[in-house]
Amino acid sequence: MSAIKKVIVVGASGNLGQPILEALIASGFTVSVLTRSGSSHSFPAGVDVIATDYSPSSLESAFSGQDAVVSVVAGAALGEQKKLIDAAASSGVKRFIPSEFGSNTNNKEAQALVPIFSRKVEIKEYLESQTGSGLTWTGIVTGPVFDRSLRLGFLGFDIPARRATIYDLGDRPFTASTIAQVSSAVVGVLQNPDKTENKYVYIGSFTTTQNEILATLEAVAGGSWIVEKTSSVEKVETGKEQVVRRRDSSAIRPLITAAMYHEQSGSNFEDEVGLSNDVLGLHKEDLETVIKGVVGA
Repeated sequence: MSAIKKVIVVGASGNLGQPILEALIASGFTVSVLTRSGSSHSFPAGVDVIATDYSPSSLESAFSGQDAVVSVVAGAALGEQKKLIDAAASSGVKRFIPSEFGSNTNNKEAQALVPIFSRKVEIKEYLESQTGSGLTWTGIVTGPVFDRSLRLGFLGFDIPARRATIYDLGDRPFTASTIAQVSSAVVGVLQNPDKTENKYVYIGSFTTTQNEILATLEAVAGGSWIVEKTSSVEKVETGKEQVVRRRDSSAIRPLITAAMYHEQSGSNFEDEVGLSNDVLGLHKEDLETVIKGVVGA
């Protein structure tokens, strides 16, 4: 495949989209962003902002001449990626990166734990159906975006309250990536299109456990921590009930967190499937250094 030079980002105004956009710019790509007509978001100077009403003709016009589409859309908009994929295939785009950037949705056991992962699986299968058009794809599996998730309390740690919710024994390893690592992975995929074609790539800043995180937080942040124990199995079953039967969207994040700590989660990418860090030019990071950055120590 010829080199990828022109990249358009969908969802560039989001928490993850912004740093990905900045990393692409810094790496020398010619970058555009796709926005909905009427959007008031602002972007860095030199970035071409293309408005769309999401009609096929509008999307095809936006993607014309682009080498790659990077989708960083939020969960509620995952289904709309089919429109993006159709337009990309029709416009001669070479590579489509769907909005993965999280759990290993390619893992059958993880799919059973979190049924809503089927949305991402459906998009992957749709991408596979389009490869005959010349469009290729890469799914980037990152684990939790560690620094953001820790700061927001998504991993079971409430830093301001000095409170930790430990799942099971707290010793189940999981792989996580920082915002910077995720952004660099997108760059690495587009710089190595032949090595990342039509597959998932797994990345990580480190593989850790809740117990290790708690010990590091205690050392870095100080103070006494309140520790509560819970069961990943029970939390997963409760979460599935709320999400699937009650349609409670507020239960999605707790369900994903509980599933990540479940023994069948497939969250330890480093040991279970292997990392693509070397292929993408990524380096491991130091857990303590990252946590110090989160707590401001």
